[in-house]
Amino acid sequence: MKTINDVVVEKLNKYMGERGLSQYKLAHTAGIPVPTIKSIMQKRTTNITLKTIILICNALQITPNEFVDEEFCASKLNLD
Repeated sequence: MKTINDVVVEKLNKYMGERGLSQYKLAHTAGIPVPTIKSIMQKRTTNITLKTIILICNALQITPNEFVDEEFCASKLNLD
């Protein structure tokens, strides 16, 4: 089973790829430090905050609902 971090990274890769965004550009647009984005993408961050997700969604020009879809269903995730 996937972790929340796995799904977040998959989603970020998808949306960043569609928009041609680098980690640096996403961080700059979202107003998040570059090391934070790098840490998320390298799966070193274990607790991604809702605030960070909202800032990222704003930068990607999507709603949090679009980002958090059926992949975040508890039955599909390892929540340990």
